[in-house]
Amino acid sequence: MSQSKNTFGIRLRLARKMAGMSLQDLSDALINKVTKQALSKYEQGAMNPTTDVLLSISKALKVKPDYFLKKNTLELGEVQFRKRANLSKKDEEALVERVRDYVERYMELEQILCVQNTFVNPLEGFEIKEKADIEKAAIKLRNDWNLGVDPIPNISEMLELKGIKVIQIDDNDAVDGLAVLTSNGIPIVMVNKKDKPIERIRFTIIHELAHLLLNLSVLNGNKKLEEEWCHFFSTCFLIPSDVLHRMIGNGKRSYIYINELIKIKEYYGISIRALVHRLRTLEVITDSYYQRWVVYMSKTFGAKEEPGEYKGEEATKGFEMLISRGLSEGIISFSKAAVLCNTDINKLRKEYVSIN
Repeated sequence: MSQSKNTFGIRLRLARKMAGMSLQDLSDALINKVTKQALSKYEQGAMNPTTDVLLSISKALKVKPDYFLKKNTLELGEVQFRKRANLSKKDEEALVERVRDYVERYMELEQILCVQNTFVNPLEGFEIKEKADIEKAAIKLRNDWNLGVDPIPNISEMLELKGIKVIQIDDNDAVDGLAVLTSNGIPIVMVNKKDKPIERIRFTIIHELAHLLLNLSVLNGNKKLEEEWCHFFSTCFLIPSDVLHRMIGNGKRSYIYINELIKIKEYYGISIRALVHRLRTLEVITDSYYQRWVVYMSKTFGAKEEPGEYKGEEATKGFEMLISRGLSEGIISFSKAAVLCNTDINKLRKEYVSIN
């Protein structure tokens, strides 16, 4: 059977991968109501389930029955992960399908509400020959997006307004984030916020965005350098060098007080460790003094902790705002909203209480 005629089978396979299940796992979850062999035939398009079986599969995979009826599956380009070696192939596939599912629902909602969803990369054609060009790219992006040099209160919200889909999960700690483009050029950035301070979440979001916006062909596929340069872009974008010089001084510094860095961290939402590293690259402090800072931070606060906290918010709001708009204007029903949110309709009614 052709893919165009095997909508259910294709969607079943994607939902199964999203749940991190093998065919046998799904059969077990269905308490052997459907055999592994029958599930395989469903995916191949050789058989179709009864309504009763479809509902059981939906419940086991934690998706709405409507999920299996979507004819157009969102196509994704090459997915770039920031992950640890212990992230299994199964978990990797599950994350990709979760991203696909969320963005499919998001884009369907935009289509219903006639929201235009286009993205133009401001750094398209920007030539990067050396690391110094990375900072120029960060400055250009801030200028093109009219961000000035002030702190960005909510990076996730800002990127959504620029047409970028941002997904925050609280899940598998073997992955920090991922970046991917849809077939029609919409950037998707996912960040794992599990056990991470807000400053690191902000840093990771921009790091992942850099993978999508920057042309790093000059590195000839050197992944280590790509990561390093995307790190550099993130720091430069979060706090421009001119700003840092104004706050810390233009000349070389023999000593830096931690209170100075805490103030900058709390204002710009960037970690002390990233700031100290930036001061070294700007040659405000020497390599040896930087190493003393690394040792001090490790001994005093451990590998991940540090003083001070950015007080701003880092949250995505676009999807929820569109749901609210659709409901309040009567464009979508609560049952449709529940499908788009992949949640229970009664739970949704409690969350969206209107005042007549």
